[in-house]
Amino acid sequence: MEKKTYYIAVDLGPNAGEIHEQAHDFDAVYDFEIKATPQEIKELEHLFSEIAEEDLDTFIQAHLPYKNKERQAEHNYDDRLEEVYRMIYRLGTEETKTRMKESGMII
Repeated sequence: MEKKTYYIAVDLGPNAGEIHEQAHDFDAVYDFEIKATPQEIKELEHLFSEIAEEDLDTFIQAHLPYKNKERQAEHNYDDRLEEVYRMIYRLGTEETKTRMKESGMII
């Protein structure tokens, strides 16, 4: 399947991640440019939805007395975010890969 160009904004929180097929002047600034198939975009959307769920879990756990589960929710959130950045790097344009390496996002 042919890859298309997409523009990704990694907004965290309940509305984690935005994926656009075009960069518009009036849109929020995008963070990364990638080349992906529709299936790869579905995978990325799924990861963003998992981040949104994990974000809610960490918010809820933060308001309860300290328990190990709280730490687990934080680890799950971090793991999902790491997966997103690895996928963006894998699908990223050369410019995206260079920016991610230079910023220390990818080692």
